[in-house]
Amino acid sequence: MIPANHKSHRLSQKKWLNKLGNHPLVAVILLFVPAVCAIINANAIADWGYEPVLVVISPLLSLIDTWPKLLSSLFGGDYGLFAMLPFLILYALPTVIIFSTILSIYKSSGLIGRISHVLHPYLKFVGINGDDLVRIVMGFGCNVPAVVSSRGCDQCGRGVCISAISFGSACSYQLPATFAVFAAANCPEMGFVYLSLVAITTLIYLHFTTPKYIRLAKSFKKPVHVKQITMPNWKNVSKETLGELKQFRVTAFPVFVIICFAAALFEWSGLLSRFTHALTPVMAVFNLPGDAATAIVLGSVRKDGIAIGLLNQEAGVLSVALNTPVQVLTAVYLAGVLLPCIVTLFTIIREMRWKFALKLCMRQIMWASGFSLFIAWGGNLIF
Repeated sequence: MIPANHKSHRLSQKKWLNKLGNHPLVAVILLFVPAVCAIINANAIADWGYEPVLVVISPLLSLIDTWPKLLSSLFGGDYGLFAMLPFLILYALPTVIIFSTILSIYKSSGLIGRISHVLHPYLKFVGINGDDLVRIVMGFGCNVPAVVSSRGCDQCGRGVCISAISFGSACSYQLPATFAVFAAANCPEMGFVYLSLVAITTLIYLHFTTPKYIRLAKSFKKPVHVKQITMPNWKNVSKETLGELKQFRVTAFPVFVIICFAAALFEWSGLLSRFTHALTPVMAVFNLPGDAATAIVLGSVRKDGIAIGLLNQEAGVLSVALNTPVQVLTAVYLAGVLLPCIVTLFTIIREMRWKFALKLCMRQIMWASGFSLFIAWGGNLIF
């Protein structure tokens, strides 16, 4: 016989489980737990492994530096395959593993369905529903699997979901770089202001760029209400996590290789410096010094380029003369939101064709620039 106190404990455990996610605020907190855990733990793992990886690849990079200029740029330098890829894997792989595991636990237990249902009424007016929000939050781990997961969206709403990921999902490369810049500028609290601004501007962006018929369709398509939250099936959790890793290997890894070569060619050909030079006069429009253009260009190539363009990596201080917290916020926001990184862009092209990707980029540039102008010239009145 099962003791009465044991039965009582199991009943109270079930009641506690089934209260999870019932309140919108609790649902929002639970929704962001995977992203926060993935970012904190994955970056701790990556920071621990950074020096050993550097020691291993340094002799190879030194050898590559002796090769002809083009080959040296393609495989070494700042953006070549062996210069970038080990660190891309070092920072991305732990994030994908941790994020996928927690999200798989949510799915297996039914918690993700509960969260989607609870938050749906607050999202339908901007053209997304609770299921889409889950995919957007997935982008905080890595945008690539988040974009691929949008295959589960209905056809008319998939483009909206991808637009939201591209605009508002600050991935695991972007967030550490962003907080590092704010810390170097002695205004770490602006990191939370930045996240709030990204969330608010993403909702505004979606509301005004999503056709009305899609918003109406989303409002009627409610996620299935999960009545019972249960303990996760660990076999299913491990199977789904391994599936996500396979998807990362098949989808993201080849794109990373391509982007290493593409970025290296941009640098070797001088296009990267030309883009930076062309943007320098434009920076004044956003109340920024011309040197901030480097971060804008690099942030559009790879999201940790925000830190590369704004920080003196060895000294841990700003390398660009940003004199106020509002200027720092403007530079980080513009670099982070202006365009999706090239890895994400390649994935969008493959999933949705180049015409959709081109339209998305043009629209995102326009809205991100508008929001950045508001931050640049109106920010001093608010902060």
